[in-house]
Parts: sequence; structure tokens; C-alpha cells
Amino acid sequence: MLHRLRSWLDRTFAEDGLRGPVLTLLSGSSVVLALSQLAQIVLTRLYTPDEFGVYSYFVTLVMVLPVSVRFEDGLMLPEKHEEAARLLLLSCSLVLVFSGALLLLWPWYPALAAWAEMPALAAWLPWVPLALVLQRYARFGDLWLTRHNAFRAMSTAMVAGRSASLTTQLSGGLPALKTGPAGLIGGFVGGMLVQVLVQVRRIVRGHGAAFRGGLRLRAWGTLARQYRRFPLFTWPATFVATLTQNLPVLLLPLFFQSAEVGFFGLAARAVLVPLSFFGNAIARVFLIRSAEAHREGTLAPLTTLIHRRLVMLGLFPTLALLLAGPDVFAFVFGEDWRTAGLMAQYLSPWFFLAAIASPLTVLFDLLERQHLDLSFTLVMFAGLGTAFWLGGSTGQLLPLLLALGAVGVVLRLAQIGVLLRLGGVSKIEMLKPYVRYALLSVPGLAVLFAATLFQQPWLTTLALVLGGALYLGLLFWRQDLRLTS
Repeated sequence: MLHRLRSWLDRTFAEDGLRGPVLTLLSGSSVVLALSQLAQIVLTRLYTPDEFGVYSYFVTLVMVLPVSVRFEDGLMLPEKHEEAARLLLLSCSLVLVFSGALLLLWPWYPALAAWAEMPALAAWLPWVPLALVLQRYARFGDLWLTRHNAFRAMSTAMVAGRSASLTTQLSGGLPALKTGPAGLIGGFVGGMLVQVLVQVRRIVRGHGAAFRGGLRLRAWGTLARQYRRFPLFTWPATFVATLTQNLPVLLLPLFFQSAEVGFFGLAARAVLVPLSFFGNAIARVFLIRSAEAHREGTLAPLTTLIHRRLVMLGLFPTLALLLAGPDVFAFVFGEDWRTAGLMAQYLSPWFFLAAIASPLTVLFDLLERQHLDLSFTLVMFAGLGTAFWLGGSTGQLLPLLLALGAVGVVLRLAQIGVLLRLGGVSKIEMLKPYVRYALLSVPGLAVLFAATLFQQPWLTTLALVLGGALYLGLLFWRQDLRLTS
């Protein structure tokens, strides 16, 4: 048994196993992440918090509106590429139908924007259906390329799309143009369009033959019945999970101004997006490798390794933001954005645990525990919704952040515990990464804490960089950064 396990681990983490795909995706994600974070430093000086608020609300609508019924989640299952192609075309057609139906609400867009306490959004609601189609198609393209191990093509499309998006947003914010929310929203839509076009070119050139004859309605009906568990269980669970994750942006206008929506949007992009980039790169490969591991009886060591890597990547920056979030945001993004740093300070533990849980939710589908996924998402929606309503009704930001952060941490910890147990991870192995990487974070955090005593944002930010370098140095010294450890 030990020989079999060692053989499997060697094969899984060889260059053509996990290490190659993860590093390929991380290379693309790293470029996108670097471009995005550097651009945010400039964008926050070109656009106001109110303009970012309108943009954040627009993007949130695109993320949460349920125009996909999740048939695409079954793309990894068919043995024949032709069947997978028909499933993809079925998913694309349903998105077109549902997104097109939203255009029927055009006459009521101003009333809907006013009801959401975001009247400035009314001018941009007609663009939501197009953005929905492009965003979902970009995800479909990622799934198809993942099925074919085309990770380099996936990274190329990701970098091209994000580059186009940021170029448009930066140009729109220049003093000579000053387009306001149009520059931010136009960049978002344009970037998605570029990403989809790059994906389509790669798919047509590499796998175009699989799509011939894929527009047969009778075959679609058969597939819909065969994969009905996805719309019945995965779709509601995913919809509620996405809605829960974006609940703050949707509810903030009911209690505060649009500027607070912009502050939260920046906090989420600065904290959750970097964690999610690395988590998603690992999750895409875990999606494939976990099925093989489950068949071979080696799911537990793979799940343990994935969990440990996710904790390693996110724990130090989370603890650092708890110490110095407002000062770091004030220095990096400008003093006007200090409130975003306060939000990051209180909500970063929740963001961190959400970034760990998200890749592991693959286990719900793999082990056919979709009902547990749905149950957790409903509980999180109810818990976070209640916390938001109670905290927001005070009219003060601090009680809201405390309520959201506390409830979010408790619920995500429970979800991670259940997922790891499903993956066969022992309780000791669950706790070890948090203890290990918290201890390795202590020297860097000590440097950061000493700097905060001087109350100089530039010095605090410099100490954060030095502390992060010290943490990475300790990881190298302890050989924790080796994918084969």
C-alpha cells in the first residue's frame, strides 16, 4: 500500500502531473494579479469611490444573476469529446436565452436601480445581458480548456483579457477623458470579450471537429436528463453561494452611500481576488486530479496537500491586514481609501477562509454530496444576511463589519471542516497547517507590529513588504514551497 501511495504521489506531482499545470496556471494568474494590483494603485487615483461603487454593483449583478443552470459543471464527465461539446453548446444556448430575456425588463431599469438605492446604475443596466453572456462564456471556455489540459491557452486568454480591460479602464480615467463609471464598466466588458475571442480561436483550431453535429435538439434533451443533478442541486447551491459572497455589495446601498460600495469593492479586490487567483489555479487542477485520486484510493493525501498549500499562501497576508490594514490601504491607494483598509482589516479572516473553502467544494460534486453543498450555502446566506441586516440597521460601519466578519469566519470554518472530513483528512492534519504557518508568520508580524507604533503609513507598508519577504524566506528554509513536499 505504501509503495502504491508513493508511486501515485510521484506521478501526480511530476512535471506532467500536478506541478506542471499548477505552475502554468499560476504563471498566467501571477501576470494577471500583478497587472491588476498595480493598476488599482493608479485607478483609485483616477476614479472616485462613488464611481467605483457603481462599477462594483454592476460587476456584482453580472456575477449573481442566475442565467446558467450549471450543465457546464458536467463537462469533465463524458468520455467522448463530442458529448462534452454538445453539453457545452446546450449551456451556451441557455445562457443566451436567459440573458436575452433580461432585455424585456428594459422599461423598468430606472425603477429597479432606484429600488436598489443605486439610481446612477440605471444607465448601465442595458449592458448587463451582454456582460452576462461574455462572463459565462469565458467560464465555459476555461472548463473546456481544462478538460483538454490546455492550461497554457487558458493562461494566455486570461492575460489578454485582463490586459485589454485594464488598458481601457486606465485610458477612460485620464483627465482628458474622465469617463466616470463608463471607463470602468467598458473595460470590464471589453476584457471579457477579448478573453472569449482568444478562447474561441484556440478551441476552434484544436477541437473544432468535436462540435460538428452538436446542434441536435434531441441529443440536448437526452443530455439534460442525464445531467439533471447539476441544475437540481449544483445550480441552486452555486447561485446561493454566489449571492451570499456578493451580499455586502447588494445590501450596502440600503444602509450607506455608494462610496461604501466602492470601498468594499476595493477591499475585496485587494484581498479576496489575489487569494482566489491562486486558489482557482489549484482548484482547476484539483478538479481533474481528485477524480483520479478517488478511484485509486489516494484522495486523502491529495486533499491534505491542497489544503496545506492554500493555508500557506493566505495566512500571513491575512494576519498582516489584521494588524495594519487601514495604514497600508491609505499609503498604497491614497488616503481617500482608508475606509477600504478598515473593511479589509475586519473582513480578511472571512475572505481567507472563503478562498480556502472554494477550491475544496469540488469534493461535494466528486463524492455526490450536492445536498450538503446546498445546505451549507443556505445556512451561510441566512446567517450572513441576518448579520448584515442587524449590523447595517445600526447605521454605523464598525458594528456591521464585526457582525459580518464573525459570522463569516464561523460558517466558513464549519464548511472547511466538513469538506476535509469528506476528503478523508484527519482532525490533526486539519489543524497542523494553521499552527505551522502562524508560527512561521510570527517574525514577519513582529516587524510589522513594531512599525505600526510609529503611525506612519509608508513605514507600515515597508514593514509589511519586509515581513512578507521574511515569511517567504522561512518557507524556503523549511522547504515548504516545494510542490513535492
